[in-house]
Amino acid sequence: MLATKLSSALVAPSKVANTLDWRKAFGAVMGIDVTRDRIGLAIVEHPEHICESVPLKSIPLHDTADMKKAGISKSALSELEAVIRQHHVCASVVNWPVHNGRMGEDCGKVLHVLDAVINRSNSIISRKRPFTLWGSSANGSFASFPTDSWGRSVEFARAPAYTPGMSFSSNSVSRQEPSYDPSLVAASVLDEWVEKHWQIDSKLGIATAPKLTSKNLFFDPSSVDEYNSESASLQAALL
Repeated sequence: MLATKLSSALVAPSKVANTLDWRKAFGAVMGIDVTRDRIGLAIVEHPEHICESVPLKSIPLHDTADMKKAGISKSALSELEAVIRQHHVCASVVNWPVHNGRMGEDCGKVLHVLDAVINRSNSIISRKRPFTLWGSSANGSFASFPTDSWGRSVEFARAPAYTPGMSFSSNSVSRQEPSYDPSLVAASVLDEWVEKHWQIDSKLGIATAPKLTSKNLFFDPSSVDEYNSESASLQAALL
């Protein structure tokens, strides 16, 4: 299978850390959180300069002129390109919104937007400016769930605890448009990613080279090729 543009630009979280380490004198990593209608953004420099990420103003995915177009508007692309230039972004860390380890509509939305971005602009995400998917530890992963003899997670067959008057809808597993600024989520994702990849001595102001982390959740780039405008199919693996 030939690699798509999207899968060609997808790398491991540790690879993005190595990229920033090489460009620590003049570079930054951008955090991205995609919601139904907006893109949250944050920036972090090398931890030797500053340890905490800085949330930026979130960007609307669509404007009035482009409401019927899929993916992302031209104005949003222009704003993203401006952030890339202003902050000398060398790579991106994208929030991967699994829910209790399950990949649903929100994950498909992330890939849909990223696919539109990389196909309409060559200066935001590319092989030279890669991205990684970072599943926050708060969302959990399948790694902690036991599997049967066929390798299937038993979590899929587990019924929720019953409460009187409860009802179920497929929409209940989808993230609704948040009332908070998604840029705060992007900043939190960056902070967690930095914490997992560097050992920081705040007193001396020194951050060691990126350390290997076997617990990072990473997605095989070849599985991103299976994504299309209607669905996304990813196989999760641990580094």
